[in-house]
Amino acid sequence: MEKYHLDCAYAITKFKHHNEIKSNLLDLINLAKSQNVDDPGCETNISRADWHDAQNFKRDWTTFLFPYLTNPVLEMYNSLGYDGYTLHDIWFQQYYKNSGHGWHTHSANFTNVYYLELPESTPKTKIVSPYNQKDVIEIDVEEGDLLVFPSFTVHKGPPNISTERKTIISYNINATYSNNIYGQGINE
Repeated sequence: MEKYHLDCAYAITKFKHHNEIKSNLLDLINLAKSQNVDDPGCETNISRADWHDAQNFKRDWTTFLFPYLTNPVLEMYNSLGYDGYTLHDIWFQQYYKNSGHGWHTHSANFTNVYYLELPESTPKTKIVSPYNQKDVIEIDVEEGDLLVFPSFTVHKGPPNISTERKTIISYNINATYSNNIYGQGINE
């Protein structure tokens, strides 16, 4: 077998509405139905999550968030060369002391993370290079950032050894492309 290198981008941008909506969004998440996700075989113990309801886009916290998130996500995908997207699913995850999410992948084209609460003492997402699986990259994100990377990328949320809570919103997207974004399409 011959193996070739194909670059895969990941991107980070500041969510301009973060400070405006953080408190209200956290209040809604704190009231949301959730479960503990515990799978010791995968080194996963997520304190609170509503992953079980990820395709329900009518939850109180999602209907609050969508008017703020829709355009920034579209701008992010436009900058990556796509003209649109379809939301596949969305959920929150909260990590208290000693909770984390082991190595895993997602469905759809792209995985996205909104870092709603990310105190400096809490761990950042790590990804494995799709080309050289020995290279592990700690993503340099801050609270209020939006992150996007290909869904086939192996990644994890390392255990939170801090006493501070970490809250993320994860969502999977199928990016769309038409020749219109490049006028007559890509020239060969």
